[in-house]
Amino acid sequence: MAQGNNSHRSQKLILGVSVQVFIMGLVSFFTDVSSEMIQSILPLFILLELGGTAVIIGLISGITTAISNILKGVTGWLSDKVNKRKPFVIAGYTLSNLSKPFIGLSPSWEFVLGLKAADRFGKGIRTSSRDTLISYYAVDKGKTFGLHRAMDTLGAVVGSLLAFLFLFLTWSYSDIIFFSILPGILAIILILTVKDVDPNEIDKILGFKEEKPKDEKIDKNFIKLIIILGVIEFASLDIAFLQTRALNYIPGVFFIPILYLISNVVYAFFSPITGTFSDKIGRKPIIIIGLSVLLISCILLAFPIDISFFSIILIFIIFIVYGYYLASVDPISRAYIADLSGKKKRGRAYGYYYLSVGLISLAESLIFGLIYDIFSFTWAFIYLSILLLICIIIFALTDFSKIIKKEK
Repeated sequence: MAQGNNSHRSQKLILGVSVQVFIMGLVSFFTDVSSEMIQSILPLFILLELGGTAVIIGLISGITTAISNILKGVTGWLSDKVNKRKPFVIAGYTLSNLSKPFIGLSPSWEFVLGLKAADRFGKGIRTSSRDTLISYYAVDKGKTFGLHRAMDTLGAVVGSLLAFLFLFLTWSYSDIIFFSILPGILAIILILTVKDVDPNEIDKILGFKEEKPKDEKIDKNFIKLIIILGVIEFASLDIAFLQTRALNYIPGVFFIPILYLISNVVYAFFSPITGTFSDKIGRKPIIIIGLSVLLISCILLAFPIDISFFSIILIFIIFIVYGYYLASVDPISRAYIADLSGKKKRGRAYGYYYLSVGLISLAESLIFGLIYDIFSFTWAFIYLSILLLICIIIFALTDFSKIIKKEK
């Protein structure tokens, strides 16, 4: 391990990671400026401009998330098959950044669904290959993924801040959404400079002594981990529903982008911290803490509340906690996958993970949205709280030590 650390220090580093990882972080930054400028106001656009409901929000979120994650599964396998990652990354970022700004011109929620699907199609094409590239350039995986997610989320902070400023300047939702094409174009330019990696050359790049290649397999224990991580995703709370619920806590829509911003600031701040801690004490405790704080938030959100100074403070706290939850689960789950899969099968491993998430994401959003609309927000959050409690227990009691031993 000392040899790897010495090599890591000899590389050109920016903020403790390789130049290539930093460039991919910048790509994610500008892409998220574009994406989150839209996402911070999209539920408002659907609810207030297009006459949508919680079920419509759930339908759009569920279908587009499913498309994205199922494609991540397919392209993760395919990138290993052709031994190329960069073409998938470029195609994915280009499609996303050139399609989503036209959401602002949509006359109905059906058009929003189509354009959002194109955006998520692009995300599905790029993500497994991008995460694989990042893992190839990483020595301390938790730190590297944590920093990358922090840069990604910093873009969300800037995007939501811009949305707030434009709303303050009385821009329409449509104008704000279409403006997002500018940072998207910057992301496309930057991704062209990233270098692809052959997994057979990883040890040379990082300075490790070459070892005899091993037959790396994705075994049933690894699949078990992926399924459980997928179930955790099923018990997650979509930010769009949190934004919808927040309308009952605040006196005006201007607060929504600010709440979204605060959540992403917390996410950006804690991602490298939770990533570094997970390198030292293990991934599982960090994920359990993240799920537990989300459980507490969902219990609080189940109670009715009148708009007041207290409600405003409470919803700010809940968005802060939500940001910490994301920082504790999202990058750590990705680092977990890198830990427990061989280098040459890593694209396939990420693909299996995202495929698992994709197959259940549609049901997750639709069920929550239906309960929210047909019964009430109280029953929707009670339902989610029960799911979270079950997931925490299952994840805490599952022993993945057999899988961990295979990656030396």
